[in-house]
Amino acid sequence: MKAVYIEQHGGPQALTYGDRPDPEVTPGEVLLRVRASALNHLDLNLREGRSYRGTLPRIMGCDIAGEIAAISPDAKTDLQVGDRVILNNRVTCGVCYACRMGWDQNCASTKRLGVDLDGGHAEFLTAPAVNAHKIPDAMPMTEAAALPIALHTAWHCLVTQAQIRPWDDVLIQAAGSGVGSMGIQIAKMMAARVITTAGSQWKLDKAQELGADELINYRETPEFSQRVKELTDGKGVDLIFDCVGADVWEQNLNSLKAGGRLVITGVTSGARAEVDLSLLQSKPLHLMGSGGRSNRTFADMMKVVNHGSLHGIVGKVFPLDGVAEAHQAMDDRDFFGKLVIES
Repeated sequence: MKAVYIEQHGGPQALTYGDRPDPEVTPGEVLLRVRASALNHLDLNLREGRSYRGTLPRIMGCDIAGEIAAISPDAKTDLQVGDRVILNNRVTCGVCYACRMGWDQNCASTKRLGVDLDGGHAEFLTAPAVNAHKIPDAMPMTEAAALPIALHTAWHCLVTQAQIRPWDDVLIQAAGSGVGSMGIQIAKMMAARVITTAGSQWKLDKAQELGADELINYRETPEFSQRVKELTDGKGVDLIFDCVGADVWEQNLNSLKAGGRLVITGVTSGARAEVDLSLLQSKPLHLMGSGGRSNRTFADMMKVVNHGSLHGIVGKVFPLDGVAEAHQAMDDRDFFGKLVIES
């Protein structure tokens, strides 16, 4: 089969488009005819050797959509050959204490499709049957591939961790990112008021189309906390969803009202920042990390997807032999939503 893989870490030139052995279904697995897979910053980190230093070669691609081509006879599933599905890329052991107790997000043996295991930048892929979830019949495969990691991350952070409420004022950073665009959808579905940021007007316009109520260009207003205070009658927001990190850390803290919640899931601008502890002394805040995501919350999220309430946002589509070009596009950041590869 054709696939995109790396044999050594490096720049986009390390990506190889070529032939790899066809995967074989093992017990408990399904064989997927991959139709689309999406990019994440994780892919760039993997390529450069920053998030993975395990065995190579490795087929890349963590977000995966396709059709069931074969099912292991012993797989405990109601899936059938031909079903259209997406995959949860987190493969847990199912037998450790955390998994048995329903805390599989804490499984110490977790592996990731597209990182620790071969991924979706290929024509075929095998995965545990439990990781496959049906998608709506009318949903294009490219849209479906934009869902798994970005939507699951946003769902976990906003619904599970921060427990978003209908009356919340919510600041969502980086509206043009995959998780940012998904966060806007979830917050509006929950009837919250959304303030969002982006670095260009066209991205803010796109965010407004998704339902964002208030827009802030962070390049024009780097001290955006002042604008947040203006939009909230001086109080600040109830909740912040951040995938940016160090560059916005101080402004995030200054944007929260007393008792406000900040949940962070990405550090694309840097992972180290100073904290003025007197701020925490004077204003009680709840600071949360994302952490692992569970199979249970993925299934909950898919119920909403299949009701038609949440949609994948596709920025650009590339052919399988154009993954290097897609990596460059991600570096350039001139897109809204997800970059998707068609197989």
